[in-house]
Amino acid sequence: MRKFFFNDFMVEFMSRGHRMSGKISKMKIGLFGLVLISITLAGCIQETEQPKEKVNLKIGVLPIEDSLPLVIAKEEGIFDKYGLNVDIVMFQSALERDSALTSGEVSAVVTDPLAVILLKNGGIDVRIVSICLGKTPQEGVFKILASPSSNITDVKDIEGKKIAISRNTIIEYVTDKLLGDMKDEVEKVEIKKIPLRLQTLLDNKVDMATLPEPLASLAELKGAKKILSDSEMDDSISHTVIVFKGSYIDENKDAVEKFLLAYDDAVERINSDPSRYRDKFIEIARVPEPLVGTYKMPKYPKSEIFPEKYFNEYLEWAKSKGLIEKEISYESVIYGK
Repeated sequence: MRKFFFNDFMVEFMSRGHRMSGKISKMKIGLFGLVLISITLAGCIQETEQPKEKVNLKIGVLPIEDSLPLVIAKEEGIFDKYGLNVDIVMFQSALERDSALTSGEVSAVVTDPLAVILLKNGGIDVRIVSICLGKTPQEGVFKILASPSSNITDVKDIEGKKIAISRNTIIEYVTDKLLGDMKDEVEKVEIKKIPLRLQTLLDNKVDMATLPEPLASLAELKGAKKILSDSEMDDSISHTVIVFKGSYIDENKDAVEKFLLAYDDAVERINSDPSRYRDKFIEIARVPEPLVGTYKMPKYPKSEIFPEKYFNEYLEWAKSKGLIEKEISYESVIYGK
């Protein structure tokens, strides 16, 4: 192609040479030389440019409503748009999820701040890159419910009653925060598995239980009585967060930034048209059939740094329970600090 253009030019130049001044001829030759150089450089650039490889990331989640933006970012190619090859691994329990993070099976998870503090205390370098749900109280997902046959109608009736929880977890943390000064007036009963805790409550084998959504709403539908809810508090007391292993952040900081951009893109899509994503929400959150028509979708917040105020509340609670042995600073756990 380049030879063809050059020969054409020379034929034209020779045929008109006697009618052109030397100055004009030199100018044309100079311009043609620039064209040839531009073509050559463009060809070299095209030959040397190679598409960048996508950065790989495995993130572990539970089948809960908090996971929806990640699933949408994966299914709608948003992660791909930002140059990320993201694999979402669904776990059925927090124990399995956290074990996978510890072992390196996944490099990131959606979890709660208390779990992060306990992992950090165990020597696992993890960092919170963003809040997930819980920016406002309305995003809360926990309720304390009384059994159908209980005579409890208000928090003032709970003294000496039994409440089913899971110890040393976000469930117990939320229970203590909701009960406030009354937390020492109840007898805590350990029932780790949530479905069993729900059934124990409905069978009137305990007076109360702390349950997460959507099972809390299902319990109400079946006759349990709501006593307290974190979504009705003046300030947020429960949160989920997106957490990465420190080693992954150190080696892939640019990928983490792109991950957050992709996450925000997915959040914006969901919030702008919730009805479009409702079926997927129902599926991800495992909303029971009786609640499908009424259970509300949250308004998902975009990524932002988890506030120090809330971190310190989790940390002080963990200390009061004797769950941590090390000093854990906010800066050591928060990405970007």
